[in-house]
Amino acid sequence: MKVDLYLTPFPFELISMDDKVVVAIDVLRSSTSTCAALMAGARGVIPTPGPGEAREMWSRIGSDMAVLAGERDNLRIENFQLGNSPTEFTAESVGDKYVVMTTSNGTAIFGMAKKAALVLSAGLVNISKVADRIASEDRDLLIVCAGQGGGFSIEDTICAGMLIHILSTEHNKKLKLNDAGSIALLLARTNQTALEKTIQHGEHGQRLTSQGFGDDVIIATATNSMPILPELVDGRLVVQKAKE
Repeated sequence: MKVDLYLTPFPFELISMDDKVVVAIDVLRSSTSTCAALMAGARGVIPTPGPGEAREMWSRIGSDMAVLAGERDNLRIENFQLGNSPTEFTAESVGDKYVVMTTSNGTAIFGMAKKAALVLSAGLVNISKVADRIASEDRDLLIVCAGQGGGFSIEDTICAGMLIHILSTEHNKKLKLNDAGSIALLLARTNQTALEKTIQHGEHGQRLTSQGFGDDVIIATATNSMPILPELVDGRLVVQKAKE
C-alpha cells in the first residue's frame, strides 16, 4: 500500500485522488467534534468551507432539521448555534439533526476530496476504527492534515503517524511511505506514551487552553474514546460500520 501524507491541505488539492482512500485529520478539533456529534445521534455532519456556504446549506435544509456549528480563531461564529467544542455536541443539541459545520482548517478538505473512492474523517478518538476500514480496502492511501493556519501542526502529524503505525503493526500492511509519512511515524512512536502532554504543549493546544478550551484538548487526545467511523457520503459525514 502506497501512503502519501500531506502535512497541510494546500499541496494535497493538486493531487489525483482517483481510486484512492483519503483520510482527513483535524484533531483540534473538527475531527473530534464530528465524532462527538455522530455519537450523540446526529444524522450527519455536513462540512462546508466557509460561513456563507454553511448558512446557505442550513437554510436549505431548514432550522428544524439542522444546526449551524463553526468557529474562526477557535471561537464560535456569530449567530451560529454551536462552536467547535466536542462538549457542545450532545443528544439535546444535535440528536436526529444534521450538523452543518465550518472550521478554520479542517472542513474545507472534504470539498477537495470529492473524487476519491473513499473519504474518512480521523482523529485520535477514532483512530483504530479508521485503520480497520483502510485495512479492508485494496487501495492506496492519501492522508491530509488540516494543520493550523496553513502550517504544520504537531497533533495532526502525530495522529497521521499513529494511523500508519496501526496499519503496519496491527494489520501487517506493507507500506510505502513518502518522507512526510516517515517523519510522522517517528513522531508518533516517540510520543505515544505522552500524547496528551505533547499536544497540550503544541501551539494549537496552548492557544486553545488560553482561550478556555483546555478540556477540549484532553478530550481530543483520548485515543479510541469515540469508536465511530465517519465516512463522506453525498457530501455528508455519516456513521458507517467497519467493512468485514
